[in-house]
Amino acid sequence: MITKKIQRLALIISLFAVAPASLTKDRSAEEIFAETCVVCHENGMHGAPMVGSKADWEFRLSYGIEEVYLNTIEGIGSAMPARGLCTDCSDEALKMVVDFMIKDLK
Repeated sequence: MITKKIQRLALIISLFAVAPASLTKDRSAEEIFAETCVVCHENGMHGAPMVGSKADWEFRLSYGIEEVYLNTIEGIGSAMPARGLCTDCSDEALKMVVDFMIKDLK
């Protein structure tokens, strides 16, 4: 239990460590993903759906893309932080990142 809390704290700290370099508003979905989302979504940390994995996304997408967008923006409990911790990302930017992550589902 303590190990998971330490891992989450380390994750949060690491994400904020790169935040100052990411304050420009004109970033692509790929850039935003690489700056914040990759930490969990590259390897499925804490059950995060991995990029391009149809099996990981199928259940989530069964609720519709708008629900996936909403979960990205508002977060899901302690598993998915609101806005994926990208505090300077607009709702539209976050939707573009979701679209990027699911574009090549296999």
